[in-house]
Amino acid sequence: MPAKPPAYQRVVDDITAGIYAGRWPPGGALPTKVVLAETYGTSTSTVERAMLLLHAAGLVVGEQGKAVYVADRLPRRPAGGTRPTGG
Repeated sequence: MPAKPPAYQRVVDDITAGIYAGRWPPGGALPTKVVLAETYGTSTSTVERAMLLLHAAGLVVGEQGKAVYVADRLPRRPAGGTRPTGG
């Protein structure tokens, strides 16, 4: 049985899937880290780590402590996965 991914990776995977599915459109704001932490049943520090990975992957833009927005131009989504290329 494969190991369960860490909480931050589950957040990254779900938000990535939501972005590509149109739940959060390009240029749209994501919920606050407090709301996301409540949604995923995790800590705000876990959400912050997920946001750093999403930012590094080019999916979101914004600065720590400020609103986070979906990038206007999204990287290509790899076939058969939720993680963007290079992330």
